[in-house]
Amino acid sequence: MNRKLILIFLLTIVQLSWAQDCDFERRNLSNNLNGESELIDKAEYDKAVRISEEFIDFKPRSEIELTKKYPEIFKLKDSCYTFLANPNIGIGIKTPELKACKYLLKEKGYSNYEFKGTYCGNALIEITEFEGWGFLSVDLKNGLTCRTMGKPLTSNGETAISHSNYYGEEEIALTDLKTKEQYVIGIEGWRTIESKVSKNSYYLKLESEFQTGCEKEIKYLKVEIKN
Repeated sequence: MNRKLILIFLLTIVQLSWAQDCDFERRNLSNNLNGESELIDKAEYDKAVRISEEFIDFKPRSEIELTKKYPEIFKLKDSCYTFLANPNIGIGIKTPELKACKYLLKEKGYSNYEFKGTYCGNALIEITEFEGWGFLSVDLKNGLTCRTMGKPLTSNGETAISHSNYYGEEEIALTDLKTKEQYVIGIEGWRTIESKVSKNSYYLKLESEFQTGCEKEIKYLKVEIKN
């Protein structure tokens, strides 16, 4: 069975499993960072959008540029770069390291990476694997790294939000860019269609998807670090 058929099969199973569940339920995947999320009404969301700040985008930098400038951080061994990380069983980081690898081997599967650039003192590396993807944010001062499923977005260089959908479950991560601690939640049957930031709070607009037999809905979520 090829990858496309596997994906279709999994999506069919997901749709059937959600056929009778139309709720908006958040699953806590990690809270190493003291984060919180709350549903808000459309009026509060619209107000935040009107005064929202711009997200900082990354500056393109090649693998050659970064490895030459930061040789103590980017050390290639056996087709892999290895970085320091905070162990986090909730999102699959079981050892204090993360890797960016390139290989296509029967015993290892498929893995690839692409250096996208830098943002706010971090290198951004995109990872693609057989049935997964994500981004590594590598601190260019000490090499401390975190992984997010979606591209991290920040306006202040202190915290970042990211979101991506994996077989129907939306994964939303709030990350402290200095400590690389994270608050991560999963929401089945929903997808982020817009995100804004205002005064260190992130505002997300989500739409229900993959829920057969359920009416289309829009929900608004506020994500931030607890005071």
